[in-house]
Amino acid sequence: MERSFSFHPVVLAVYFVSVLGFTMFSGNPVIQVAALFGGMLLYVKNEKGNKSFWGWGRYLLLFGVIAVTNPLFSHNGVTPLFFLNGNPVTLEALLYGVHMAVTLAAVVLWFHCLNQVLTEDKLLFLFGKVSPKIALLLSTALRFVPLLKGQASKIRQSQKAMGLYASESFVDRFRGTVRVYSALLTWAFEHAIETGASMKGRGYGLKGRSHYSLFRFQKRDAGFLLLIVVLDMVILGAMAAGSLEFAFYPAISATPVTLGLSLALAAFLILCLLPFILDGKEELWWKYYRSKI
Repeated sequence: MERSFSFHPVVLAVYFVSVLGFTMFSGNPVIQVAALFGGMLLYVKNEKGNKSFWGWGRYLLLFGVIAVTNPLFSHNGVTPLFFLNGNPVTLEALLYGVHMAVTLAAVVLWFHCLNQVLTEDKLLFLFGKVSPKIALLLSTALRFVPLLKGQASKIRQSQKAMGLYASESFVDRFRGTVRVYSALLTWAFEHAIETGASMKGRGYGLKGRSHYSLFRFQKRDAGFLLLIVVLDMVILGAMAAGSLEFAFYPAISATPVTLGLSLALAAFLILCLLPFILDGKEELWWKYYRSKI
């Protein structure tokens, strides 16, 4: 995705804010399903090979827990399916649980894709002039994820070499895990302090400090940004007109299908599929030119 979706950081930020904003704040389930579909395509596209299939397990577990838990604790709705311990399990509560599960899974998938596209240098570019401290905090936090994984593996291997994992009992493994995380937290605090002191010593965040960046706003970025704005305006217009309203309680009800609703849903689906469409277009052109050689 990085090859064909390498736009200006501002354009990428506007795109992901648009998708995540409509996914989280729109109550229409079709919006969430479209967001989940687009996020799944991007996830599979980025995580090539068996790794992508292994990653589905956590999302399916999250989906199942939320979908099943809501009707067990929420008994709102006018369509009881069956009774459990004297409490009704309603169709509305079940569908609302599925709706929440789809929304959360879609948001997590899109944040996963955002983390791959908006790298540390792009975050520094976005927030460096507005708030250098926030930029440093975000870039450090994102950088700490792979660093912590690598350091935890080193600590665990070192302790195994010292013979601290000789027993296979649960207590021994639990104590070993606690020792690993204790050493890992100490290392993380020390590394964060050293990074902050190093950046301060280099004058990061001082007034009048110049910023160098390789990112340049081009015509391609302007065209993509204009397309995002047009799609956003179509969706926002439908939301303002109430065309996307949907209610689960007390009974399932939705606004009738109108031209505005259809245009808004089509616009959001196109918005979610834009990275995948661009990637597919690039691959088709590449195969076409290779066939001409």
